[in-house]
Amino acid sequence: MTNFLTLDGPARTVMTVLYGVTAALLCLAAMPVVARAWRLLARGRGEWLAFLPVADSVVQVAVTGRLHYTTSLMLTLLGLGAAVTSRRLAAVASLAGLTGWVASVVALPELRGSELGHYSLQLAFAVVLGALMHEALRRRQRQLRSVHERAVTVADGFERLFYASPSGVAIADDEGQVIAANPAFCELVGQPADEVVGGSIRRYLLEDGADEGQREIIRPDGSVRWAYLTIGRSNVGKEVKDVRRRQSWTLVQLQDITERHLAEEAVRDSHRLVAAVGAAARRIRTGEDARTTIIAAIRDLAYADNVTLLEPADCGSVLVATGADGADVIGTRVPLDGSSMIARVYHSGEPIFLADPAKDPRVSTALLSMVDGKSMLWQPVVVNGMIMAVLVVGWTRRVESVSDNRFLAVGLLADETALALDHDRLLRRLERMAFTDTLTGVPNRRAWQENMIRLCDEVRATGAPLTVAIADLDHFKRYNDTYGHAAGDDLLQRAAGAFGGQLREDDFLARWGGEEFVIALPGAGAAEAVAVLERLRTAMPDGQTCSIGCATWNTTESVEQLLQRADDALYVAKNDGRNRIRTSEVALTA
Repeated sequence: MTNFLTLDGPARTVMTVLYGVTAALLCLAAMPVVARAWRLLARGRGEWLAFLPVADSVVQVAVTGRLHYTTSLMLTLLGLGAAVTSRRLAAVASLAGLTGWVASVVALPELRGSELGHYSLQLAFAVVLGALMHEALRRRQRQLRSVHERAVTVADGFERLFYASPSGVAIADDEGQVIAANPAFCELVGQPADEVVGGSIRRYLLEDGADEGQREIIRPDGSVRWAYLTIGRSNVGKEVKDVRRRQSWTLVQLQDITERHLAEEAVRDSHRLVAAVGAAARRIRTGEDARTTIIAAIRDLAYADNVTLLEPADCGSVLVATGADGADVIGTRVPLDGSSMIARVYHSGEPIFLADPAKDPRVSTALLSMVDGKSMLWQPVVVNGMIMAVLVVGWTRRVESVSDNRFLAVGLLADETALALDHDRLLRRLERMAFTDTLTGVPNRRAWQENMIRLCDEVRATGAPLTVAIADLDHFKRYNDTYGHAAGDDLLQRAAGAFGGQLREDDFLARWGGEEFVIALPGAGAAEAVAVLERLRTAMPDGQTCSIGCATWNTTESVEQLLQRADDALYVAKNDGRNRIRTSEVALTA
């Protein structure tokens, strides 16, 4: 439209037609239906349409014979840098535009006026700026792809964990509608997934509205199952002021306890001892230290004098006493490559009782001396066929047999031990995943944020100084481009290890993102912090360097402001030549 209104003669006709055709083709290519068809026909070469506006800009200069139309070509080359993802195509298109413009200037004398030098410099500047914009675009795309891949990996891991969980798990939205249910949940309630998903979660909850407890489940075929129900709730976007944008999720976990429930019912009716087992089981679910609760309950219900729990350590080569009641054996290590009774029970998974263990050569005399054992029972702790620990029950008096309720109590509580240890292991694993950087093994940003809340509270209470620092690996992109991303990941891992080896006991190191690490130095002022950070700087592996900026908290600013000052100091360190430390000094206000 501009060409039609401002030009005249053949130039008006030529340019109006060219730009009209170009606009029509680009608009068609942008339409979803046409775009999909074009991608199929062009086989990934759709960005070749970028040559159209370049050609139009060159033709405009040649047809009009006016040098100021070089501005259109400059803007087009800038657009190429921002819109075209192919480096080769952007370079070829830019070169074609420059070649066409130079050819026009050479062929048309009227273009070689006094402003030729000015426009030549401007055009060259546009090419350089377009190239910079193009590289920035490619870098951002690589970052987005990396973030997407990490997100997909984490999502896939949680999805596999969700569907492979032996416990029934279902998730409901804020309206109480089930949006996902794993196979174990569908099997427990006796309904296919397409009937569970989309239904109400309320039919699976407890009538009294409690968040956990046992409940009866009557399946469609009339069979009855018993499950232990646990409910977790999560509000997404609590910080969002607009209530309509907040979401509430409900996670319902059903653990099939039918066999245990029936067994407990039968035994409860026949003997008071089994009632105590059920009470102990409930204490285990609500107690903070499952090991202590279980060991105390076994000692009480089995009328034993001492109970010890041994768990694997050192990659499963030894068992270590992690809990004990009635004996001072915490920390005792038992090798699993020997012929001891503990090793045999751990490998076989079969319980063994000896009325007189002193006569069996497989029983350690040192162990008998430590617990004053006259009779002993070794009970494996099993989860899904895997031995997780061994319980050792001892009596300082001779016990002829444990075929009565004492053996039943130990067996039932061993099952509870297995559930508690498996639950504890899963929680630790999830906590590590949530608070640990998967590449370097150091705490991640989420762990840093929670730790800073604690540190700030301690500093306010004690009046001690607190310094934070940001360390950035110098020329990390160049290192990646030279040696490859695998080498870059290895450098990040070794740098994290080297940094951690130089910090003090109370210092805290976390990966902030990319090649940046954040360090909290409680109790350290600026001078002491610089001394510690200097050790970090010189510990960089593989002959590489890093720049560090640090700031000391003035107790009035926010954590974000403190980090911003450290980040500003980091930029100063980089601008001063890298491989150095810079501090941020601020005046404290009254």
